[in-house]
Amino acid sequence: MSVNVKEIDEQHQYFLGLLNELYEAYYFHKKLVLGDSINKLLAYAKLHFSTEEKYFDLFNYEGAMEHKKIHQELLGKIAEFVARFEKGETDIVGQMVEFMETWLTEHLIIIDKQYTRCFNEHGLR
Repeated sequence: MSVNVKEIDEQHQYFLGLLNELYEAYYFHKKLVLGDSINKLLAYAKLHFSTEEKYFDLFNYEGAMEHKKIHQELLGKIAEFVARFEKGETDIVGQMVEFMETWLTEHLIIIDKQYTRCFNEHGLR
């Protein structure tokens, strides 16, 4: 699932690690760390998206507007999960993990691959 940009590939790996932490907290009923895991995932998503978007702007990436829209939609969806979790719906975490696994896989394999050429042509590897 590499996009051939070291910084972003490392962020993707860390992002997947956070998702695994969330899954483990949910699966092993570690309710005390669930909220922390969710918040870490949301904070890191924002950081990661800002990294990608910085390069979109720097390199005038033609797909930037659509890609940024996709990022905002995901942040909104995560915020919905967080709100429901904070209202006591701890079972929502299972749905969140499933959603995030599917979203991340599709996003990394299809959407993020679209900027690889642009970034590489500007010397980012």
